Amino acid sequence: MEGSVLDPELYRGDPHPTFSWLRRHDPVAWDDDYKIWVVSRYEDVVHVSKNPQTFCSGRGVLPRTTHGERMISIATVDEPRHGALRHLVNRGFTPRMVSRLEPRIREYAKRSVDAVAERGECDFVEDLALDLPLMVIADMIGIRREDRARFHEWSDTMIAAGGGITGPEVMVRAATAFGEYAAYLSDVFQDRRRHPRDDLVSALVAAFDEGLLEAGGEEAANDELLQFMTLLLVAGNETTRNALSGAMIALIEHPEERRKFVENPDLAPLLTEEILRWVSPVTNFARTLTRDTELRGRRLREGDQVLLLYPSANRDEAQFCEAHRFVADRRPNPHVAFGIGNHFCLGANLARLEIRIMLNELLRLLPDVDFAPGAGPEYAPSAFVRGIVHLPIVFTPESKRA
Repeated sequence: MEGSVLDPELYRGDPHPTFSWLRRHDPVAWDDDYKIWVVSRYEDVVHVSKNPQTFCSGRGVLPRTTHGERMISIATVDEPRHGALRHLVNRGFTPRMVSRLEPRIREYAKRSVDAVAERGECDFVEDLALDLPLMVIADMIGIRREDRARFHEWSDTMIAAGGGITGPEVMVRAATAFGEYAAYLSDVFQDRRRHPRDDLVSALVAAFDEGLLEAGGEEAANDELLQFMTLLLVAGNETTRNALSGAMIALIEHPEERRKFVENPDLAPLLTEEILRWVSPVTNFARTLTRDTELRGRRLREGDQVLLLYPSANRDEAQFCEAHRFVADRRPNPHVAFGIGNHFCLGANLARLEIRIMLNELLRLLPDVDFAPGAGPEYAPSAFVRGIVHLPIVFTPESKRA
């Protein structure tokens, strides 16, 4: 394999020709630059994900030589501890807890679209995709409205340290942001212990206290909570932001599929799943071999890392009919954008809800939306999340269309 799928610059352009070549010619490829096996076919991504006894998460889920190990908590533990932590976290993500967020999500989405509907142009990332997931997570975590600007800064600073090879300045800023975020959340946890509310933070504080106070005291409960809240911030913010931005790109580039949705808004749930398959915001996670094994004739050794290429799996011709077509009403659609197996994304239903609600609000802009003249999407150089930095769009202002 020439080059590397872990080269951040690959993601400034279209990485899918590289993924297609790997699926056809070298589905379990050795990346000599980063000393990691690269798994690109759907069947193999599922196999690795569903066999944690052989391919574990507890030794890290990010490639060792690119990112270091900054993903923490529930994402990087194995059974049985993973199951115990997941049981605690699930109490904050019950269908009732998620459904309670719907009115607030709809309010944020409507407010964002209202702010640009008369302008006829905007930067989709900055004006529409960025705020919705950030504000939802701020509500969930218990960030006060007057502190949202600080929260935004913490989020972006920590995310910047996780997307590729970074310099010491970026890491220092990220560590400072994490320290400030941790101190803030410690106060939030104490407040919820004294004055519990009907919200996610109170549910998680109660669950973690019940499950961990006896084992390690309040400090242990706070540490686990903080680690999960950091994961929620990074995973739930940037991934949904880029799913929304990727959705707009797909709808502009596929006007026939966009027309299907404009004429039948009830397609929103199916369209949401196709957006997740097509965009696949999380590019990869890693697993580590706990013992020697064989995969497609390649001999993998204990201690080796395996990289799971989710966007490649989601366009595998062996799994999806017309895999390289964006189809608004595709069914079935067994994509792995949220992973699969015991580490399936806890926030999947929340992300689906945010995308579906924003799609319905965007119907006002969709009939003739297009890229701004001379512009197009600008991608970040990140091998972990396919980040979209800017997306200038134009459309007929709402009053003129009416």
